Amino acid sequence: MTIPLTEGRTPPRPMPPLPAEKSYARATGWLYLTLSAAGLFTNNLWHMMNLSGSMTVIHLAIGVTGLTVARQGGARAHRIYSLLLGSILTAWGVVGTWTPTMLSPYPLPLENALHVLTGIWGFYGAGSVFWNRFSRKS
Repeated sequence: MTIPLTEGRTPPRPMPPLPAEKSYARATGWLYLTLSAAGLFTNNLWHMMNLSGSMTVIHLAIGVTGLTVARQGGARAHRIYSLLLGSILTAWGVVGTWTPTMLSPYPLPLENALHVLTGIWGFYGAGSVFWNRFSRKS
């Protein structure tokens, strides 16, 4: 349904992403892109993180997606990226900590901590949007 524009009315502009959302997408993009590059040269990082072939591909996908969303995405894309990646990474880190035998390759401590911390950070970026909306109404 389109609303006909009359003189003096302008269409609503989409809300730009908040700095927390944009910095999350950019930081996780560069972090996981760097990890995928490191995975090309070694299979483990200080015996604290597995960087096998499958993990390198997953880190590359997260990194490229994060940098693409940070560069071209609107506010909605940033929120979806933050919530989706935040929930996936948090679940991945928690499962890797409590039942590591369910995952292949076997996750190591630094890997689990990185996934949990970057996952929780994703919820912070999306939570800042909700907090911003509630603070405006009151």
